[in-house]
Amino acid sequence: MKKQKQREINSLPRMAALSGLMYAMTMGWLAQADPTNSVALPAGLDRAFLENLLNRVNQDTAEINQLKAQLAAQASNTDQMPALAAPAYPSLQFHGFADLDYHVSSRQGIPNAQGVTYVPGASKSGNSFFLGEFDLFFQAQLAETLSVLSETVISSGNDNECGLDIERLELSWKPSDYFNVDVGRFHTALGYYNSEYHHGAWFQNTVGRPFFLEYEDSGGLLPVHSVGVSIHGAIPSGSLNLSYYVEVANGEDYNTNGNNLVQNEIDNNQNKSVNLAFVAKPDWFPGGQFGIGAYHDTLSPEGRSRTDEWIWNAHAVYHGSLWELMAEGFLVRNQETGFTAQYSPMFYVQAARKFGVYTPYLRFTYANTSENDPIYTTLLNQRGLDYGPSLGLRYDFSTFVALKIQYDYVIQTGYQNANELTLQAAFTF
Repeated sequence: MKKQKQREINSLPRMAALSGLMYAMTMGWLAQADPTNSVALPAGLDRAFLENLLNRVNQDTAEINQLKAQLAAQASNTDQMPALAAPAYPSLQFHGFADLDYHVSSRQGIPNAQGVTYVPGASKSGNSFFLGEFDLFFQAQLAETLSVLSETVISSGNDNECGLDIERLELSWKPSDYFNVDVGRFHTALGYYNSEYHHGAWFQNTVGRPFFLEYEDSGGLLPVHSVGVSIHGAIPSGSLNLSYYVEVANGEDYNTNGNNLVQNEIDNNQNKSVNLAFVAKPDWFPGGQFGIGAYHDTLSPEGRSRTDEWIWNAHAVYHGSLWELMAEGFLVRNQETGFTAQYSPMFYVQAARKFGVYTPYLRFTYANTSENDPIYTTLLNQRGLDYGPSLGLRYDFSTFVALKIQYDYVIQTGYQNANELTLQAAFTF
């Protein structure tokens, strides 16, 4: 019925024009005729035919006027309709993510600072089923420009105990596209991977993150979490589509237990970390982005002198409907008071291609931590070269379940080269 009415409305201009033309022609011809029929009509025209035509024109005109009246009434009713109800706050969204894994390695375990054996990059011993992360994600809109995000993760450790961590807890104020403020614990805008992929292995094609970007309590080498303030937004830049991040936080606490701790409550010195990053998503490169950034912190590591830390990073990424191409590099500069600055480069490159429900991928990861670095060598038990390729396949078993298999070849200074295989079932709900 709606389609029929729409067709009638759309035909009104044509009907009016046609009726007007027919009316004018008919009246013109009849004007030549005498009411007493004493004057003959032009050859080929019948008076009865013309009279019927006039009646049809009058009917069409009446229908047009009726439709116009109906349209005017509908417009009047629309103007009088009540406004939509205002959104109710708070509005809550909940999601869950988890993964179940199996890992086997030719390297049968390495003692870390606590005397627990583990395999670098997997943090598991040679042959084991293990529980990945169980991620509970909440987001609530408190007002038009205010929201809160919470991400709490339950995960197992090398001691076979499960622990609970608040990985992200952010109160956000977003008054415009150009100025947004997040307060709390967040993922540091330290390059692409750490900003794009949060907790939940289901999001990423690979079974895990590049090893140097692992979380602090899983052997990671960079400050991937921060507790403080993050200000970010768009920069008016036309087709370049620039955005910025400015973050001030407590920084990291490195101790002799080999831990890189996020300072959730107490900062062990009066200095704050500062992170600055810029990202471009140009119109001429759909699906692509480029970014650069610089991070600075003044560290007070346990048993060491004050250490000045800089982390520079850059990335180039493309995500299309079929291809995923990523390249990202970091340069860490740590200088302990009274000592020479030590430089540690790290990078990864990754490529993936989607074929229906199958996504094969290849990644190469590299880190070369300085032998004399005051943080990596003494506190994190990480020194020298650590690199190798990863080859894997993701199979989307269903919309919300992904099955993955990944092979890693690990080359690390001071240890035997290792062949590793990981199977993973990652899902969301």
